[in-house]
Amino acid sequence: MKKVLLSIIAVVAITSASFAQGRASLGLELNLPMGDFGDVVGLGIGGTVRYEGKINENLNWLGTAGYVSFLEKDDSGFTASIIPIQGGVKYYFNESFNGFYGGAELGAHIVSAKFGDESDSETKFGFAPSVGYHLGNIDISARYQIISDADFVGFRLAYVFGSAE
Repeated sequence: MKKVLLSIIAVVAITSASFAQGRASLGLELNLPMGDFGDVVGLGIGGTVRYEGKINENLNWLGTAGYVSFLEKDDSGFTASIIPIQGGVKYYFNESFNGFYGGAELGAHIVSAKFGDESDSETKFGFAPSVGYHLGNIDISARYQIISDADFVGFRLAYVFGSAE
């Protein structure tokens, strides 16, 4: 899985260098599992890389990849991790890369679960509506990630590289 994640990061870095109208960001993730997923795992901690490019003055496209590890809950012996690979759009209410925005992403999620000596991994489809605020080189956002039986509320604090000029 580390090779997959490093490959994704390399692709995002190369892509971000080749587009003049976009920005790459590196974010820390804090995720709160919901529903049945929240009954078996604890807090999720991880990181994501994102590339965001302009479509027009208010609308941007984006691609996100990362890794999130969900901690064991109540000494259950059950842990989980998710590798998200998503694409989507952001609509800025002011102008691209500035102020409040709403967005949505969808994509594949490699979900791995471990209980004792047994482990399982499968790829699932997911969707995430989000809201956030972008100011200078900081991007703060919240989303509701829907992945069949692994839903969570995610918070992202990111440093944005590059210039939108």
